[in-house]
Amino acid sequence: MSSVTHKLRQRRFMMRLLNQGRSILEYTFEPSAFIVPPWILAPPEVRNALNTLLYKAMVAIYDMKSLMLMRDNRYFQLCPQNTGSMTYQLHQSSMNRLLEWKEDWIFTDPTLAGAPKIPRDSLQFCVDSIAYGKFTCEYTHNIDEFMSGSFQSWRQLRAEIGHLAYRLMSDNPHDYEEWRGWWEGKFADDMWKWEVCLEGLILPTWEEIIDDVYLMIHDRVEDAQDLADSFYISSSVWADST
Repeated sequence: MSSVTHKLRQRRFMMRLLNQGRSILEYTFEPSAFIVPPWILAPPEVRNALNTLLYKAMVAIYDMKSLMLMRDNRYFQLCPQNTGSMTYQLHQSSMNRLLEWKEDWIFTDPTLAGAPKIPRDSLQFCVDSIAYGKFTCEYTHNIDEFMSGSFQSWRQLRAEIGHLAYRLMSDNPHDYEEWRGWWEGKFADDMWKWEVCLEGLILPTWEEIIDDVYLMIHDRVEDAQDLADSFYISSSVWADST
């Protein structure tokens, strides 16, 4: 591995640590998290508001999953879909092969041969910064709509419930502290499990996604240095095995 490739790999690894959280697609919604424990004497108004909050959380999580699916399609958005059908199909099939390749190496039995790398002659990519720029604009617009829409609606009602509980329960400090301990403790922890997935919605820049594809080519394609170098250095409209 060249020193340039090694440094690039380290840089992309650090950027992923900083910019990418958990995937919301791995999260399983838990309606039971919105049920107030029976020993907490919360007023009916608070319990009813929590039912509404549950619905708003479901909508926000659904929207987040839709955004993540859109983000997961980013490698195919490197190629303009209005190009010739064969051009896009070749790029799509090449990216699928690249993304689906598994090293298939077992640490406990290193004598087993790893999975064969992809023949470089079978891959052909089409990359266009303008096409990815258009996708980035569309994705960013959808993120903005989500943050000012369903996610903001969720956050606003959550804050209102906190104020409502204080207004209705502050005359009974013991009951309120019991509520507050659950609201700011167990409930907040359960909500953090999906709210933290917001970080995973960050879309790589053009330079970052080109770096990612370059590293995949370098690691997964047989005799790929020339192909990887041409893809990474030029990022021209065509990057193929010829």
